[in-house]
Amino acid sequence: MKRFNLQSLIGPNSATIIFFVLSMVVIPSILPNNYWQSIFSTTGVYVMLALGLNIVAGFTGLLDLSYIAFFGIGSYTFAFLCSSHFGIHLPFLVALPICALTAMASGFLLGLTSIRLRGDYLAIVTLAFAQIFRLLLLNLDAPVNITGGVNGIYAFDMINIFSLKVITPENYSSLIWTCALLVFIVSFRLKNSRIGRGWNAIREDELAANTIGINTTRMKLYSFASGALIAGFSGAVFASFQDSVFPNSFGFQQLVIVYCMVIIGGLGNIYGVIAGAVILTVLPEFLREYGGLRMMIYGVVLVSIMAIRPQGLFSAIPGFTRFIKRPDKDETGKLRASTDLYYSQKNDETDKVKYTKQADTLLKIRNISLNFGGLKAIDDLDFDLHKNEILSIIGPNGAGKSTLFNIISGIYQSDHGKVIYRDKDISFFKPHMVAKAGIARTFQNLRLFNELSVIDNIKISRFCRTKAFFFSAILNLKLNKQEEKQTDEKAKEILNMFGQRLTGYRYHQKVSHLSYANRRRVEIARAMATDPQILLLDEPSAGMNPQETLEITKFIKKLRDYYGYTILVIEHKLNLVKAVSDRVIVIDHGKKICEGSYDNVAENPLVVEAYLGKKGKKGNEK
Repeated sequence: MKRFNLQSLIGPNSATIIFFVLSMVVIPSILPNNYWQSIFSTTGVYVMLALGLNIVAGFTGLLDLSYIAFFGIGSYTFAFLCSSHFGIHLPFLVALPICALTAMASGFLLGLTSIRLRGDYLAIVTLAFAQIFRLLLLNLDAPVNITGGVNGIYAFDMINIFSLKVITPENYSSLIWTCALLVFIVSFRLKNSRIGRGWNAIREDELAANTIGINTTRMKLYSFASGALIAGFSGAVFASFQDSVFPNSFGFQQLVIVYCMVIIGGLGNIYGVIAGAVILTVLPEFLREYGGLRMMIYGVVLVSIMAIRPQGLFSAIPGFTRFIKRPDKDETGKLRASTDLYYSQKNDETDKVKYTKQADTLLKIRNISLNFGGLKAIDDLDFDLHKNEILSIIGPNGAGKSTLFNIISGIYQSDHGKVIYRDKDISFFKPHMVAKAGIARTFQNLRLFNELSVIDNIKISRFCRTKAFFFSAILNLKLNKQEEKQTDEKAKEILNMFGQRLTGYRYHQKVSHLSYANRRRVEIARAMATDPQILLLDEPSAGMNPQETLEITKFIKKLRDYYGYTILVIEHKLNLVKAVSDRVIVIDHGKKICEGSYDNVAENPLVVEAYLGKKGKKGNEK
């Protein structure tokens, strides 16, 4: 049984391609007059602008208020290169990429100085850049006339593309919408590549993205520069269409309009952003007959949309998805119990080679200490982790267990001591470098990419094991195709290890829609997808009921026994610790107080005192 699926009928993205073809060929020839031709061309420019801003604000989640300045840089660069202002008369096809690259370089330089800022601080710095740029446009007309001041620059060269002159409004509309199609294809290809998934991860949770191998600072810089590139490209097209540039075209009001298009369309939603740009460009023209009430009605419509659909009008369009039979329902549609589903799964590990603890040491913690002000979180901690070993770290709340994981994974740097992995000091590695080296982790409090699907959460972790970059992704070259296929296969292979709980229809479910236990499983699967040698599991059974705890206990054993992982686990449930551990280390107030087998540790008086206090110890002695 299938629901109606538009994409399965006409192919992926075919509806959008048809829309752009109509915009390039048919619509310009049927519009009634030059006024509507101008509106239609302006709409194409806004589509490009909105798609570019969507990369920065939608894909990556950066509040960039300098975006409109890069639009202006592209426009004025075109004015310098294709007019009599400086006597430079470059051909349109030569000037266009120069304008885009100039804006990109400006964005890159601004990003180098501000990209480490977040939230309001980034907004303030980027807004300041936009205002400084506009003031320069207004005032750089004396003593040397560079920008033309308030009068701007006008009378550009005629566009000539391979001996085809762009003269009529219909010609301009076709040219602009052809450029918009190009921007759409670039945007679409980037979103569905490893680059786009990396940006999405940063938007959802920057720290989690960093700990699975994404250099978040570099990727934010790439996002900033990519948005500026499209803004500069759009600016050059806009300048050629308008045949003039003025400072007022690049003010804060224009930035707000473009942001409204992205927000109403749905952050990160390419199709929605296109629809938002079309609606917000055309709607004011239909309201023009209402005179002074026009902007009031326009404002009411915008506020109403945001009140009813704060996630955007087009963030999720129901009814166009393929129906997939749920594995937890029988033929009558009745739900099966989760325990029945679990025990009905086939166990195919019986014939595999079993791994056991080896003598080789993978990880050495040497005299690690860390102070938070006057609080000593880790106190001269020292231990080894052997290959294929399951080592459990236990201790009371506040003992420093998660802090230890943060030091190993590069989130914190210790005050002194070393973290040595495979005989290499990684004490000063950043989190993405630790993940790439071969150490992956989960968190005590879940840090998933909640608005992304289960399979996308896993695919993102392959970022540090793939290489396809911008040209390969945009042109869909052989390397990109191979890596995308391998990434999809690897993600499904890992999810299949968890049985039917994370397979089938759940592949494309948002993580936020899963049960807590399944979200825990997704976080472990995401760590596994980085191809680690060592898994750091921070309370993997937290929030699980007894049946789910039993399942995760067996799974942790399976990870070592049949897949050869070396595991360092923090856990409060001692039945899990007893079942999985080769060795147990107990820490209290950041200091190791006991080490050995579970039975030896459980009987140690210092351990009893750490968990129960002195009274508990005396009670045991009696």
